[in-house]
Amino acid sequence: MIRVVHILTRTNVGGPSVIVSSLMDGLDSRMFQQALLRGEIGNDEGDYLAVHHSKMQVHDIRALGRRVAIFDDVRALFALVKKLREIRPDIVHTHMAKAGALGRIAAVIARVPVRIHTYHGHLLHGYFGKGKTFVVVIAERILRVLTTYAVVVGEQVRQDLIKAKIVSVSASCSIAPGVSDFQLWEKEKALNQLGLPHNRPIVLFVGRLTSIKRPDLFVDLAKRLASSNQGALCVFVGDGPLGEQLRDVAKDAENLCLAGWQKDLGVVYAVADVVVLCSDNEGMPLSLIEASLCAKAIVATNVGSVKEIIADSVSGVLVPPGDAVALHAAVSRLLGDAAQRKLFGESARVHALSAFSPDRSLQAHADLYQQLVN
Repeated sequence: MIRVVHILTRTNVGGPSVIVSSLMDGLDSRMFQQALLRGEIGNDEGDYLAVHHSKMQVHDIRALGRRVAIFDDVRALFALVKKLREIRPDIVHTHMAKAGALGRIAAVIARVPVRIHTYHGHLLHGYFGKGKTFVVVIAERILRVLTTYAVVVGEQVRQDLIKAKIVSVSASCSIAPGVSDFQLWEKEKALNQLGLPHNRPIVLFVGRLTSIKRPDLFVDLAKRLASSNQGALCVFVGDGPLGEQLRDVAKDAENLCLAGWQKDLGVVYAVADVVVLCSDNEGMPLSLIEASLCAKAIVATNVGSVKEIIADSVSGVLVPPGDAVALHAAVSRLLGDAAQRKLFGESARVHALSAFSPDRSLQAHADLYQQLVN
């Protein structure tokens, strides 16, 4: 029996929570005994575990939250060390930046033999200015010394981290997230459920409403589509720090609305004619994998490992980050071409079923855990 403790900054709705939950629920309990240490969730965030009930063993570390505060961070470190000494795991597997830093330090202090960190993306651009980014890179290079092995969600993101000397070639690998297929609602019922009109094409944004996701570009897209008289309705699904601001913007926009977090993905993607991702930085965005499984046409910025999900002009359209004109042109073109949307969607689904199988991800993690412990 291999004992694994996952440490996660918070279980907000997003990729890290989905991946950790799938590992803890999916790995063979006869071979792996797992527990989760997590911090507090912000008031503007949905709790993934509250929606997706799980059999996982969860321990709350209140001081381990998103906010950086020296006294809270020191308390969190001591709490992590204490809990690790109680559980005595063979592996500590950390996720997200803050939990990755405090978790790996705590694991060294608690003498945990194997320390794995998963990079669900990186902070190399789009988040901070040059000075703060330099500090982040130096900190990650120091943490590399404390890390037995690094897992990265996509190969392009891994190559970025190798180039920045944050991970090494020999002690890292990419493991794509596994996403289970799910059933779409009938479109008419889904539109009723979300309170959306039946006679307009729907352009969908799914994600946390934060600056790195560039919801301002989606607002700009809505304005451009309104002036082109295509009648499209642009819908945000999600919430976050910019939620209130965007709700105020939507009050004055005839073709923009916010649907908040939704529990059932089958409702969300059933309404979409085109799914849009306009982020400045990403790892391996699960929203695009989900949209692909639903055979939806996608327009996305070519950042992170997005191109490992969507092949440009084969299963969707990739545009440069920050390019509002290219984003509008691609979306407008697809809204006017139902046949092309269907072809892109079918191609995206075939790739997603093959590349993002839950079984493949689980087996890759199981093999890695056994290899490192042995």
